[in-house]
Amino acid sequence: MERNYDYEQLWRFTKNVFTSIGCNEEHALLAATGLLRADLRGIDSHGIARLTGYVRLWEAKRANASPNLELVHETPSTGVVDGDGGFGLV
Repeated sequence: MERNYDYEQLWRFTKNVFTSIGCNEEHALLAATGLLRADLRGIDSHGIARLTGYVRLWEAKRANASPNLELVHETPSTGVVDGDGGFGLV
């Protein structure tokens, strides 16, 4: 059975999943928006279908839901960021 969901409803659900595992509001917003934008662009392999994978990574302690992001090195055109094991979406 096919089900259709309203964008806002799905966005809120996704954001709530990220906050429930410990992401702050800003990171949850960025992650939810990134996943849903991929779906809207037709790139389903990088969309909401990945949500359970992110949760499993967090459950296995292989991802940090509240990372301390640090800019390690910067040039005029590049930067190196220590993501502290956080989700790449952020």
